[in-house]
Amino acid sequence: MRRKILIRSLLVMALGFLWNKGNTAEIDRLPKGLRSGIGPGLELDNATAEKLSSVLQGLKKNLILENTRAERDVEVFRKSAPAVVLVFRKDALGSGVITDSTGRIVTNAHVIGGSQDILVALKPKDGAELTKDLVFKAVVEKIDEVSDLALLRMNTFRQPLVTIKLGNVSDLAVGQDVHAIGHPKGEVWTYTKGIISQIRNNYEWSGESGVNHRAKVIQTQTPINPGNSGGPLLDNAGRLIGINSFGRPDSEGLNYAVAVDEIQKFLQRSVGRIAEIQQKPSPAQAAFDCPEAYDTKGQRWSNIMGCYNNRNSPPPNAWVVFATQKSVSYIATNTFTLSGGMIDTVITNLDPDWQNLIFAFDKDCDGMIDLIGQSRAGRNGPDSYRYPEKPVRLVNLVNELDTALKTKRIPYPELRVCQ
Repeated sequence: MRRKILIRSLLVMALGFLWNKGNTAEIDRLPKGLRSGIGPGLELDNATAEKLSSVLQGLKKNLILENTRAERDVEVFRKSAPAVVLVFRKDALGSGVITDSTGRIVTNAHVIGGSQDILVALKPKDGAELTKDLVFKAVVEKIDEVSDLALLRMNTFRQPLVTIKLGNVSDLAVGQDVHAIGHPKGEVWTYTKGIISQIRNNYEWSGESGVNHRAKVIQTQTPINPGNSGGPLLDNAGRLIGINSFGRPDSEGLNYAVAVDEIQKFLQRSVGRIAEIQQKPSPAQAAFDCPEAYDTKGQRWSNIMGCYNNRNSPPPNAWVVFATQKSVSYIATNTFTLSGGMIDTVITNLDPDWQNLIFAFDKDCDGMIDLIGQSRAGRNGPDSYRYPEKPVRLVNLVNELDTALKTKRIPYPELRVCQ
């Protein structure tokens, strides 16, 4: 009985919140010509190649009819498009902007999605096909989740880079023409044009994963779709005045770009910022039940207990793993995969009473810890966040549970640890 009370109190402290994971665009397979290697020093295996995809497979020699628009619009596209990159991560794509000759790229934080495995593709010359020599690995230098911005850097590239200069928000006016270049729904290097509808200070919005954002934004009627995120909003001189970030799914013509002065502040900061997360109701409102107990090591006492957090149907969505009969080693649960079939979060303690907790999150279920949260005594879930200082595999943190699932000592074949 005492053990059940301990488990219940730990779960109440640790699991009174949940993050939602947004849907991402699927990417099919790379063309066969790109499977052998991408960029200098980067080799792709078949599994990685299959993550990248349909976008490149459907790429045509003529990316856009560049000679059919008004002269100024054509010039904006021709001047700026080579500085717009196609950004790949595990299961999604977006856009980015090359801002200096050293290979630094500004994009949206949600385009990166916590991943460290990023590829970027440069635009081919007119009439040419995209080849592996134009695709490079990029590293994440910093992220500002508050304004939804990220800074990438290409370590190697084989040609002088075209860049886009930053404009000035004070030069902008409601009603002026603006231009966007990006890759909406995989239609690469697409040009669209619109007007500034309004400039809004301290605008607040929420991302698909529950992140609360706040920044000065430019509201436009420029047509924007998934895949445009992270791409440039340009003035008539081809200067960067915003990063296209989101639209209102329930309204046409309501699209928003993070304004250039927010970009300037982001580039000047030495470190990134972590945003607040929309959380579930408080732990007092949560219902926990731990009816399942397993002796997975043959020690004649149950070292793993399966618990249900606000749900009744199996499998359990919280697992308490004991180091000894009286001390808990960690709690494993699903934070981003709401079905309960994937374990993507591990919770450990900083003190014997489990008042101060550490949360390790694998946000995209690729097996690597993307974000670490800390909860101080009396808080409902994490109240501060940071990125891992070095790569950490989730399976290494939940080895006992992973082994028990793989050896079927816990009888849920649909349940597994992200890896």
